[in-house]
Amino acid sequence: MKPWTTPLLASVFVAACALTACSNDGATTTTSADMTMAGTTPAPGVAAAAAPNEIVIAGFAFSVPARVPPGDRITVRNDDTAEHTVTADAAGAFDVEIEGGGTATLTVPSTPGTYAFHCTYHPTMHAALVVG
Repeated sequence: MKPWTTPLLASVFVAACALTACSNDGATTTTSADMTMAGTTPAPGVAAAAAPNEIVIAGFAFSVPARVPPGDRITVRNDDTAEHTVTADAAGAFDVEIEGGGTATLTVPSTPGTYAFHCTYHPTMHAALVVG
């Protein structure tokens, strides 16, 4: 064996052990970080699916429930590392700030209708909340 092969083989062995220790235990959960590492980033403007009473922010995009009851309180979950807002285009309807990785609660307007909203920090982020 050449003198440089022993350290090289040892490094390969250590790397293989580390990868095995960090590998998936069979679970099938996929996160946007997993997708990014695999080279398949989420489509722009598409966030993770929202629960019935939840707005999700991921990949600098909003995912909203199909419809929410008037006056209901819903959770806003920010899966991004950046801070975002959920700010109604109609002044005073609703406005919340959500730190990266955080959650907030939003009170839905009591008047049925479609409420367009945006992130004040990121002008390309837009969505609409259907109340009714």
